[in-house]
Amino acid sequence: MHNNFKYLAGRKMFLLLRSAGTIIIFLLCALVAPAQTDQPGYYTKGEELFKQKRYYEAIQYFEKYLGTEIKITPRSQPFAVKKKAPGKSNLNIHNEVVYRLAESYRLVNNYTLAEKWYKEAMSFSGSAYPACPYWYGVSLRANQKYEEAFNAITTFRESYTRMDELLVGADKELENLKFIREQSLKERDGFFVTRKQMPPNTSAYALSASQPGNTVYTAVHEDKKNDLFVARLYEAAGEDAITGKGKIIKTDEAPGIHNGLATFSKEGKKMFFTRWMVNNGTTTSAIYSSDKTDTGWTKPVPLPEPVNMDGSNSTQPFITTDGKYLLFSSNREGSVGKYDIWYAALDSNFNALLVTNAGNIVNTAGDEAAPSYHQTSRTLLFSSNGHVGMGGYDIFSVKGDFRLSNWDKPVNAGKPVNSSKDDLYFISTDEDNLWNTGWLSSDRATDCCLELFSVRQDNAQYVSGSVTDCSSNQPLAGVALTIKDPKHAGKVLLKQQTNRDGSYSFELKNSSRFEITAEKEGYHPANESYKVYFEAGTDTISNNNICLSLVTQSATEREGFDLSESATLAKFSFNQSALGNASFYELDSLAAFMHKFNAVVIEVGGYTDGKGSAAYNIKLAQKRVDACIRYLVKKGISKDRLAGKAYGECCPLEPEKINGKDNPAAREKNRRVEYRVVRSE
Repeated sequence: MHNNFKYLAGRKMFLLLRSAGTIIIFLLCALVAPAQTDQPGYYTKGEELFKQKRYYEAIQYFEKYLGTEIKITPRSQPFAVKKKAPGKSNLNIHNEVVYRLAESYRLVNNYTLAEKWYKEAMSFSGSAYPACPYWYGVSLRANQKYEEAFNAITTFRESYTRMDELLVGADKELENLKFIREQSLKERDGFFVTRKQMPPNTSAYALSASQPGNTVYTAVHEDKKNDLFVARLYEAAGEDAITGKGKIIKTDEAPGIHNGLATFSKEGKKMFFTRWMVNNGTTTSAIYSSDKTDTGWTKPVPLPEPVNMDGSNSTQPFITTDGKYLLFSSNREGSVGKYDIWYAALDSNFNALLVTNAGNIVNTAGDEAAPSYHQTSRTLLFSSNGHVGMGGYDIFSVKGDFRLSNWDKPVNAGKPVNSSKDDLYFISTDEDNLWNTGWLSSDRATDCCLELFSVRQDNAQYVSGSVTDCSSNQPLAGVALTIKDPKHAGKVLLKQQTNRDGSYSFELKNSSRFEITAEKEGYHPANESYKVYFEAGTDTISNNNICLSLVTQSATEREGFDLSESATLAKFSFNQSALGNASFYELDSLAAFMHKFNAVVIEVGGYTDGKGSAAYNIKLAQKRVDACIRYLVKKGISKDRLAGKAYGECCPLEPEKINGKDNPAAREKNRRVEYRVVRSE
């Protein structure tokens, strides 16, 4: 069964959480401890709990035994030799307790302490504990001690002669370690995987979207009334999902019932989720459905056959975006291995029709779990501990066809998406590009529990293009460009202006869609939307030309000019009167206009910011006016059609101080030359 259920061991359960680099063991309900002198009782109780698969509790008794162990020779210790066991001439209780501790910690995924106790057990009799070198190597691999793990498992493989699961496991571990070596030789990882910090004693995993902007995750909930710790579904808006501020999704619940691992229809009205119980270390699970109403979610009902089947478990549902298929993991009859990926075709009411196994290309003799599907790229994603990977569960992708059940060879996502621990529940948050952004769940940062990690591929898009006049097809300089992200409510990514030749270029990170708004005085604004498809890495994109149309330029409209209206002709640096490159296009456009309408007379007015004396600013403004008139005269415009006037600092476009503080951006706009039509007949 998927290891997630190991984290919820029933009525008496412990959570192992990492805090400030120290492993803290939280006892979630009281244990009735024998007296200090009852050392054999600790061992007996620990064995009983271990056989019941209540590993967290068994750990407490085994550690109590070692803590009270009498340091004398076995012969004089009445419980040192208790009985004979296969491969053991005499049962040494100390050795048994140490090995049981190692096993218990491994079975609750605490490989740090498992390694410690397996290492001690390595000095024990090899015939008594033949699997110890194998599990010691597995623990070393989980703890990222790869060379030591390779040596330990190689030694085990060379000496172990039984043809059983351990031998098969050793071969697979060696393949995993080879794959890890190959991954370590890569020059760059290509991904940024970031742990999302949760409040103390809080975990979250298996993220899904209930509706746009809302997320749902699974976490442990304390049921104080029944003295239980159970898994529950939580819903939160936006980033609250990763800060522990989610609210519980209320369903029809009962003591000892766990709810989690939810998926939703595109409209958010239908929910499928897993409901499970753990009794005596055995998990039983089934997939349930519920509908959203104005008053909340309806009472959940288990899905009938062919999804839930008597005598087997079904878990971890996922609805494809188009609503046509329900994916899940199950150990039902017909599975290739333990848990396989299965999928059911759905009708328009989300009723499951024929259920199909994904086949032996996807599924292995091990476990396949946590399926999801990226609709645009037609890619199935899942986790597996049966395919070659980095250890534990790894995330894989595979392209294929549901109707034909025809799938390509699965591809391991590699590091750092995968780790030496368990990595599951990958969900892409970019509908256009699979690996661009997403979430996964992993226990790589703890010794017990799954946590949320954001995933972002190292993608960059270098975008270039140009803006022209729609009529003349001439390039437009100084066009104001605003680039926005439509996927995030029109968030502004950057702003810039076109160059003298009308060109622009900018860089985006992980933006599969963007919008450009182009604006220029005297022109109608233009808006363009773009969608970018990329596999990985850097991409260079050339946009189609954007053209702007003049607001009014026709001869029939010239009599309708507002003679009091003015437009900026040139801008100037502080205390400067020389024309900059950005001004030439505006001046050229005005010259062309005046050649076309040869009766038009223009006033050219000069302005400054508020710095300096009024007299100085009048002189500076006149120099700016003269510079513009000289340029227009060189372009063939008669000087008697150009009336120059210096206004100085009189008429700011924007206030140069806000709340007593200087506003440089306003001063920059106020340093200008404007023109307006004073006669058009």
